[in-house]
Amino acid sequence: MEKPLMLRQGDVLLVRVDHIPAVTKNVPRSQHGIVLAEGEVTGHAHRISSRHAQLVRTEEDVRFLRVTAPVTLRHEEHKTVEIPPGNYRVTIHHEYQPAAIVRVED
Repeated sequence: MEKPLMLRQGDVLLVRVDHIPAVTKNVPRSQHGIVLAEGEVTGHAHRISSRHAQLVRTEEDVRFLRVTAPVTLRHEEHKTVEIPPGNYRVTIHHEYQPAAIVRVED
């Protein structure tokens, strides 16, 4: 059994999946392209500027990235990640604190 392709950039994890659920909605692009995660403190973001990628989400807000040609994931404080064509589930790492679950900020 082959391991799925996993790509990480900071608190963003992409795991290749065979398919994206049939019922999803497009997540609008910002003026900078697709933003997978944005730091509230720094304003830095994990971005894909290429039109060869589309971010979608399920009703439960599970996010998937559809990539039709190689694209680049960029962030001001992390190494650039090349993403090959395919379908990916997008997971944002969260930090556990006993009183609350807090999203990790770059």
